Amino acid sequence: MSNLIKSSVPVPELLAGLAEECTELAHAALKLRRVYDKTNPTPVLEDDALDDLYEEIADVKLYCSMLSVPPSYISKIMQQKEKRWEERLMKRRSPEVEENGRSKHIHQD
Repeated sequence: MSNLIKSSVPVPELLAGLAEECTELAHAALKLRRVYDKTNPTPVLEDDALDDLYEEIADVKLYCSMLSVPPSYISKIMQQKEKRWEERLMKRRSPEVEENGRSKHIHQD
């Protein structure tokens, strides 16, 4: 972690940079979605869109490190959020599947 950056750039400026990079990350994700979806075509190639996404992720992570965001704390939050996400997916899925594994929407004679 660069002490030069941390000692030269005040926290409010780091937060502004993080916000800017988050916006660029959002745009890169939306562009890649357009590449995959093809509903609203873009001339950007998949490899280029992926490279842009990865670069923006790296930029966000760099700003997080300059802001001394603790990775272990973030990992703990991510695990909690992943668990809740999985639970929501299971709840959405469970009413559609009977105990025998067959869909309630499919009638078999």
